[in-house]
Amino acid sequence: MHFSRFLSWGEPRWQTSARAALMTAPFLIAAVGLLVKIPPEVQFFSGGFLTAWNSLCLAILAPYVALAFVGMGALLVSPLADEDIYLDTADLLVLQFFGGAALCSLIGVCLGAAGLLFPWITVPFLTAIVACYLARQLARPSRGHWTLFTAAEWLLVGLLGLSALVLLLVKGVVLDATRGDIPQLYLPLLADLQNRHTLWLNPDEPKLFWFLLGRGHGADMLLVSFAGPMAHQVLSVVYLLSITALVHRVAARLTTGWILPGCATLIAMWSSFIGLETGRFHYETGAFLLFVCWAGLLYATTKIRVIFRALVPAVISIAIMIPQAAIIAAAFLMAGAGAGWFAHGPRGMVRPLVVATIGLGTAALSLLVNQIYLGIAEVNPIGVFMPLINVERFRQISSLDLMVYVNNAQGIKYAGFSMLDVVAAAHRFWTVLSGLFFAANFWAYPVFIVACAALLGVRRPQGNGPFAIGLALSLLAVVCLITLTSHGSLERMLAFRSVATPLIAIAVIVPLAGVFRRYRLQDHVGSLPAATIAICLAALVATVVARSQGEITRARVGGALAYVTGRIGLVGTSPSFDDLDPRRCLEVSRHVAPGWHILPVNSALRFLPTCAESPLLPSGRVVDTLHPVFLPDYGDVLLGPPPLSIAALRRHEVNAFYIESNRLDFWAHGQSPLFDPDSMQRNLDVLHVGADYILLTWKGLGVQMSDAQVAAITELRNRSRVTGGSKEYWEGIAVLAAWRSRQHSTKHEE
Repeated sequence: MHFSRFLSWGEPRWQTSARAALMTAPFLIAAVGLLVKIPPEVQFFSGGFLTAWNSLCLAILAPYVALAFVGMGALLVSPLADEDIYLDTADLLVLQFFGGAALCSLIGVCLGAAGLLFPWITVPFLTAIVACYLARQLARPSRGHWTLFTAAEWLLVGLLGLSALVLLLVKGVVLDATRGDIPQLYLPLLADLQNRHTLWLNPDEPKLFWFLLGRGHGADMLLVSFAGPMAHQVLSVVYLLSITALVHRVAARLTTGWILPGCATLIAMWSSFIGLETGRFHYETGAFLLFVCWAGLLYATTKIRVIFRALVPAVISIAIMIPQAAIIAAAFLMAGAGAGWFAHGPRGMVRPLVVATIGLGTAALSLLVNQIYLGIAEVNPIGVFMPLINVERFRQISSLDLMVYVNNAQGIKYAGFSMLDVVAAAHRFWTVLSGLFFAANFWAYPVFIVACAALLGVRRPQGNGPFAIGLALSLLAVVCLITLTSHGSLERMLAFRSVATPLIAIAVIVPLAGVFRRYRLQDHVGSLPAATIAICLAALVATVVARSQGEITRARVGGALAYVTGRIGLVGTSPSFDDLDPRRCLEVSRHVAPGWHILPVNSALRFLPTCAESPLLPSGRVVDTLHPVFLPDYGDVLLGPPPLSIAALRRHEVNAFYIESNRLDFWAHGQSPLFDPDSMQRNLDVLHVGADYILLTWKGLGVQMSDAQVAAITELRNRSRVTGGSKEYWEGIAVLAAWRSRQHSTKHEE
């Protein structure tokens, strides 16, 4: 009898486990398949079976990453018995996703700190999470599933699915860009995590910015440990789609029905934030910050206590990823406190402020770890952290001269208090705010707004006033942050603000629909397929917005399809190598003796990011901007008289200098007195002349420079001093010179 009971109970359990294992198998196969590395020459130039296989495995990875996050979050975030009536199933899923993502990130950081980022640990860990979650879901009795009944529902789901696939293909599986610092900073630091299995600095070649940039992104560590640097792009697309899911949940609090939240999701999927490269970490930080905004408001204005379990890991993860971002999260939670005050009085402010305190406390601990390990808590803004620097420890890792130069050439800038600064800040405030309402692609929105208000009988949900007020305060906080500071990374981190535009449209549609209802205007259009028309208009808005970004084009989609099928290499895709063909790296390297380092004098935004840390060349072959081989002598190379610069560069085997015609982007190295006209004629020879570049070397190792060549280089340097976008590099040199002068004066006084 007991045996028969065991059989009757065990058989369906074994069936459930088998089904879960079968559903998890594609992830395991893809993870093992990604352990096979593609030779760089094949990936870049020829394509073939390996690139097609790798692309398929990366694409398979995406949905399982989302499942792993939800599965991990389900262990932590489950509704309490008395909260079932308040917690929507979709809200619960989003809470579980971000709670699980935060937990995975924290676990990844712990494994990285312990030096345990090995595939034989991370792959079984993620596989177990996915399999256990699927087994639990399959074993539960069915509570009813969302079924598509109408053509409008099928249309919306089809458009959302197609959009997700296109974004995964173009911005996830294919290298998104080689612009900026992605190839010389993000990709090599991820490859270093995979190769060394730890987040700590390499004692032989410590690279400060690699540690500061990657130390807190634990979910990336888990994936990169077996799937390589490209897995980060897939994770970025997952976070991109999670941002659109958050838009859906915010919209559901602003209106009734399913149509407008679905339309807002579709539009948000193609908002201007898709212009960000997925090679950066900003989709991850942006998604977490937007989650804190939404969950903080929900936590403050409702009685759902379980939100705390997802919110706390999220703010802790943000504080470890980027300690400065904890301030932004705290601003969102303060907006939530304001909403809580409107909802519940003064006691409604307590809960979000407690979470903000936890986040700020974690950020303080993160900065303390940096201070002890690196000798400095953070490097941006350098003026805040420089007074506390441990000079001896920091000099073992990097250079104070480099920090001063970088932070003044491209660091955070703040609005001042002069009348001109106040007027400029007010103008910037209006520009940023009005850009959300009246962008260049805004013409499609009025049609969408008026048509939806006339066709849809939407209403404002009861009691959503405090939530809407909190949203407005959060948006104001974002606009103020961008207004009062100026920094590219901050702009990218807050790029998700563009999703406010479809939410603002919904906020206009709801009261406008009330006006139409009052005058019975909707009676005249009652026979029209309202939902289908609204979705088609949303698709029109999304198309207009997407086209204005120039990110998803027919040529780019065609190139991506050709790459993932193995017909071409990355060079044939766009915009991966639109700026410069990586064959230039190989060409330049062939003309330089083995063992020599190549210093780009200009082309800091073209040749340097394409070739520095390129997998096609030995590490360090092309000197990069943030970790040059001459770090101990950085100030002498930039500012010292030519004999001092020459001695420092030759000591570090920097014997070749790349100068590209018609490029004004002279980074720090190009501003050295070594490249003044008289110094070039005395100290440098021509090593090779290319189609649009010239290679220089030391006197006696090449051919004498002509007067025309010296004049051409000098003319480029002079133009770069006064041209926007490059003159800031020269201003950084002036600040560094003044700082070094003060340091020398202080030493003499002592």
